[in-house]
Amino acid sequence: MHIFKLVIFDLDGTLVNSDKTVIRILNTIRKDLTLPALKSKDISFFLSLGGIEMMKKTIPIDLDVERYLGIFRQRYMEDSLGSENLYDGVIDYLKHLQGRSIKMAVFTNKPKDLTIKTLRRHKIHDFFNYIVTSDDVEFKKPSPDGCYKLIKMSSIPPENIIMIGDSELDQKAAHGASIPFFYHNVSSKGKITASKNIKIFSNFNDLID
Repeated sequence: MHIFKLVIFDLDGTLVNSDKTVIRILNTIRKDLTLPALKSKDISFFLSLGGIEMMKKTIPIDLDVERYLGIFRQRYMEDSLGSENLYDGVIDYLKHLQGRSIKMAVFTNKPKDLTIKTLRRHKIHDFFNYIVTSDDVEFKKPSPDGCYKLIKMSSIPPENIIMIGDSELDQKAAHGASIPFFYHNVSSKGKITASKNIKIFSNFNDLID
């Protein structure tokens, strides 16, 4: 049985159902550009790619992507995040890990300020020993850079770590660092490759033993 001492969580789509927030803000920008609104099913995969790639997929290619990413992030910082929520069982599972003195980390392609805002909004910030965002690594997921950083920060080897995510990007990052992957199969963002080092679940309560 795998004995773990650190659990690395993706954020959006794994702990927090934030798609409605992101799509709503993207659509305010598209409205400014007199473009039709996008639907979740059309862009859900793009939401895990990180800001630049997401903007490239959702605004015309001839526009200044950096400028519109700045507008998106400013509107995100000003948003109440009232349309999003934690997934089923998240709080129970975090408390379960805390009770067993298992360390926890967040590794996300989201920037630092929006990550902290999200964690505090949902009152889960204090559960995490480590937070690694796109601002903290040279290469975002699917690169395993963030996993390597967390291995170094925690001094815990890969065999005593698991990573929990909801996309192929998360799986590739975990696989690159030789960390077993738990797939939160609720709002799928791409094909997951079957392997012996993967566990699939849909409710965090299913992980409590």
